[in-house]
Parts: sequence; C-alpha cells; structure tokens
Amino acid sequence: MSHLRLISFALIAIFSTATLAAAQTATPVPNVKTDWSSMKFLLGTWTCKTVKNTMGRGTGRTETDVNSMTMDGHYMLTNASSKPFDKARTTTLITQGWVGWDNVTEQWYTFGISNFGGFGMSTSPGWSGGKMVWTDTYASDGQPKGVTTVTKVSGTKTTSTNVTKTAQGTETSSDECTKS
Repeated sequence: MSHLRLISFALIAIFSTATLAAAQTATPVPNVKTDWSSMKFLLGTWTCKTVKNTMGRGTGRTETDVNSMTMDGHYMLTNASSKPFDKARTTTLITQGWVGWDNVTEQWYTFGISNFGGFGMSTSPGWSGGKMVWTDTYASDGQPKGVTTVTKVSGTKTTSTNVTKTAQGTETSSDECTKS
C-alpha cells in the first residue's frame, strides 16, 4: 500500500509541475521595430557649421556629429563635439543625443545632454516636403524653448534654422551640415 501511495504522490507531483510550468509561460514583451527609412541617410559622420546667429556668438562654429544606431535599433545616437569657438567658450562642447519613435503618439522624439550640464527634449511629427520641424518640450536651467526646422537638401547635406523667443526678443541661428 505504501508503494502505491508513493507512486500516486509521484504522479501528482509530475502533473502539478507540468501544470504550473504551462501556467507560468512567459508573456512575450512587444518589440516593435521603428521604420527608420526616412532617417537612415543621417547615419555616419557629419560636419556642421553655424552660418548665422543673431545672438552675436557662434557664427563660424563647427561641430562634428557621428550618428549610429543603438539599443537594438530602437534609437539613433549622436555623439557630437565642437571645439572652443570664441574667447567665452574655452572648453570643447561634447553632446550626446538620442532619437526615437513613439508608437502611441506617432511622433519622433529626441533628448540630449552636454558636458556643460545641459539637457533638452524635442518632438516632431516627421518629414513633410523635405522638412522636419522639431519643437522643444524641455530645456534645462530655465532656458527658453525653440523650434528647429531641418531641411534635407540632399542625402549628404542638410540645413537647419532654430528660432527661440526670449525676453530680449527672437533669436535665430542657422546651420549647414555636410556628410563626410
């Protein structure tokens, strides 16, 4: 009788384990891939030059941007650097920024940081007629928020204009970028 009872307990244990294993099957985590086809031309190394700045500083400033995909293709990462460009800026500016796609709001977003402690976020609905408009949603240290319009001139050239309204008036800067 004890032998029969032992077999019964063994069978119950086996069936219970199989039932628990089936009940605890992992739920797959959604891994929705972004369609990067409109942005892929930005990958690689770019040299950007500030061609206009109404603030009186920065015209002629150059920046090197290196864009690559990261985080399993969910983000485009930009590593950028700009050497000192006037007597007030004596340290190289280093920035990192990420671009991603929000499937719920159906818009692009970007966020970035700098070695000067800056942080900013912007959103864009995407390309329309060769232009992409980014609207700042956050700027650190109470900095004013602006709107940047990027124009795709070709697969190797872009221009951009940033317009920011401040207490002193409207500030405008323009850049030209060429892919290396």
